[in-house]
Amino acid sequence: MVLLFLFLFIAAPITIFIHEFGHALGSLLMRADKIEMNIGSGRKIYSIHCYKWTINVYLLYILGAHTFSEREPYFSKLEQIVITAFGPLLNGVVWFIFQWWIPIHSQNIWQLFALFNLWLFLVNLIPFKIGGKQSDGYTILQKLLTKKVD
Repeated sequence: MVLLFLFLFIAAPITIFIHEFGHALGSLLMRADKIEMNIGSGRKIYSIHCYKWTINVYLLYILGAHTFSEREPYFSKLEQIVITAFGPLLNGVVWFIFQWWIPIHSQNIWQLFALFNLWLFLVNLIPFKIGGKQSDGYTILQKLLTKKVD
């Protein structure tokens, strides 16, 4: 029960933050003018602003996240793909590091943390759309299939 609590309220939100941080890092590398990370939903409980980066944390921090970035002129198609790919790729890097660091037979919160990073890495690269939400893989595939050159 304690392990489930730790996973739901600490490990999973940190993993989602890592994913969104990956998008923000990709945006930063692509010279974004503004980066805004929103963690959770509901009433805003915390906000930090540094340089061109804003992080907003909402009361229901375990329910979703989104990163938004902008630049003038707008990002090229390739830059958009890089920004989109950085989220799942950072989860993949974290999983790889933790798999190297933690024995595979270990069953603790760190192993769950590593496995959730792997799950986010793999699932977000699969192209799918459910309702108004789409995976990073779907966004990347959409960009690759559009004929318009930026």
